[in-house]
Amino acid sequence: MIKFVAIFLFSLTTAQAQLPVSAFKPAEKNIIKPIGPQAWHYEIFRPAGPWAIHVIEFDVRSPLLQLETIKAGNQLQGKEQTSRMAARADREGHRVVAAINGDFYDTGNGAPINLQLRDGAILRQPASRSVFAISAAEKPVINFLSLIGSMQSKQGVWQPLHGFNRARHAGELIFFNHYFGAATGTNSVGSEARLQPLEKFAVNDTFRAVVRELHRNIGNAPLDDSTYIISAHGAAENWLLLNLATGDTVKLIWRIPETTWQLVEAIGGLPRLVRDGNISIESKREGGSPSFTNNRHPRSATGFNADTSRFFFVTVDGRQPGYSEGMTLPELAAFMRELGCTQALNLDGGGSTTMVVRGKVVNRPSDATGERAVANALLLISTAPTGPLAHLEIQPRIVTLRPGEKLDFAVAATDSLYNPLDLTDEDVFWRITAPFGSIDSRGLFTANSKSDSGYVIAFRSQARDSVRVIVK
Repeated sequence: MIKFVAIFLFSLTTAQAQLPVSAFKPAEKNIIKPIGPQAWHYEIFRPAGPWAIHVIEFDVRSPLLQLETIKAGNQLQGKEQTSRMAARADREGHRVVAAINGDFYDTGNGAPINLQLRDGAILRQPASRSVFAISAAEKPVINFLSLIGSMQSKQGVWQPLHGFNRARHAGELIFFNHYFGAATGTNSVGSEARLQPLEKFAVNDTFRAVVRELHRNIGNAPLDDSTYIISAHGAAENWLLLNLATGDTVKLIWRIPETTWQLVEAIGGLPRLVRDGNISIESKREGGSPSFTNNRHPRSATGFNADTSRFFFVTVDGRQPGYSEGMTLPELAAFMRELGCTQALNLDGGGSTTMVVRGKVVNRPSDATGERAVANALLLISTAPTGPLAHLEIQPRIVTLRPGEKLDFAVAATDSLYNPLDLTDEDVFWRITAPFGSIDSRGLFTANSKSDSGYVIAFRSQARDSVRVIVK
């Protein structure tokens, strides 16, 4: 098999119009690559930091793109590398174009600190920190969000729900779904009911469920992906036993009162960086320390522009002297605004900072052991089906060899919407433009014994690419 290389290279001059000109500075080394329908990857290197910055820009209004969150291990508690989560979600018709690490988390058990929604389902209830969320109509929001739940019996009697996927305390009625784990973890001092939903769960919308089981003085009910458990104690247990019976149809609603939108995806961060087009670093309000704000660290962030036609994932590498020092939050906020963000949120950073493009980690995580396992991630998904060959890319892009030196070139193939394709050795052809060396059928180039230069070309049907080779 020919070695796989990330994605098709796009020249700066061809694609520069896709990114605000202010994001590119004179004498910078910048690379732009299209990675999907209405989606681009930018590598920006700024010697002033120095900063190594990776940006994903995309238009989620594209009918072939959608934003999703993913949870490590598919459970509330658990840690997993961003690249592994992306690989787990990638399949035909659901290609992970890009991924970025998400929320801060409990380093012991991997539970995210703040709200997470995945395909409308709640994994974690909100904390007093900013959340990035998107609605079913693809409308984004960055805000503090709260969660209010209630349940109506068959007789029409309402009862507050006190929490979602957390430990049950005295007098509370707690709602559990399968993301919490194998079982509720409750003791036997209380009652639990199993509910079979009749409609898909949705935030800010009422849904109905049938009571399938009702157990008194039996805790730790098993959880599965087709039912819910409500667990009650004290006064809430009295209401449950008085108003519910097996076979009853009940109504439930979980509201996020800060919006009327039906939110489907959400992930937390800390703190907000840009509000209504102005730099607004709200670290103190959200519990961030001065050193967290003003020291340079690796950073991850997300944001969007005023008319929500452009969304961004951003990583800045750090703790690597001479390569990339990291940014303060004021520096990161200024860069997000430079991209055109009118709203932006800082995500977990430090050793967690990771960006994945088409299955490859493109930044340099700062931990000595490499990419860190984290709690959750944001995914950019393309639903475009795989098509015929349209693009080839040769790697490496810039080549200088000594006389007689050999280099094994690699090539990658994509369709017209940059879905990767598999190639065999017989699927691509190689040639050179001048007698400055030789190249075999597998892409192995051997330089001549004297200084010269020329181009190596790979082609198949109408797809082709070339790179310049200098022998000196």
